[in-house]
Amino acid sequence: MAISRGSFSAAVKATRIALFVIAAIGASTDRDAGAAHVVQIPISAAVRAETGSAFNVIVMSWDQQGAPNPLQLRWSNSQVPVRGAGLGPLAGAFAYALDRLGPRHRPTGTLSITAHSAGPTSSDGPGAGAALAVGFLAVLKGERLLSGIALTGTLEPTGRIGPVPRMADKMKAAAQGGYRLLLVPRGQLPAPRVKFIRLDTESTLILREVGTVEEAYEIMTGKKL
Repeated sequence: MAISRGSFSAAVKATRIALFVIAAIGASTDRDAGAAHVVQIPISAAVRAETGSAFNVIVMSWDQQGAPNPLQLRWSNSQVPVRGAGLGPLAGAFAYALDRLGPRHRPTGTLSITAHSAGPTSSDGPGAGAALAVGFLAVLKGERLLSGIALTGTLEPTGRIGPVPRMADKMKAAAQGGYRLLLVPRGQLPAPRVKFIRLDTESTLILREVGTVEEAYEIMTGKKL
């Protein structure tokens, strides 16, 4: 399902406001500990101390409760919140996921987000949009993400995955994080589609181009969106 640029922008603005409000209310973790709708999504981030890149992990958990209605976002901790440029992609990915699921899927309750990082980080800004969209879709559909796969790319209103800067840093970060496959925006590889990068004598990072969120979702979950 496509979403117009006008409605996408309006949804992003509304979601961003709701996110600020919920984050200000508190950071309690009162969700049901047995909730099945939980995913861990790797997010590319810039590491200030090393002036490099890393893949941190954001845990998304949906409590599946009847209120609030409609579904709202909340930080479960305040240790590594997304700030500045990262708020736009977060809100945009959330709005896109809800629109992509369609009118028959009207989730309620709270979707909690917990960020895990080894050190102080700043968000990767728009480059995290596509991965966040995959994460939101997976947690709302109750599907699991396959391990060892990371994704980088911007999110466009149509669901297309756009290019990102500093690809070499992201490749290095994925390798250091132990990922075996890095999905990158179509057109950002010297050779099309798939490339194998030898990291050392024991490991190889596979780079694979993806053009849309749907394509990335199928690779990262093993299921069609």
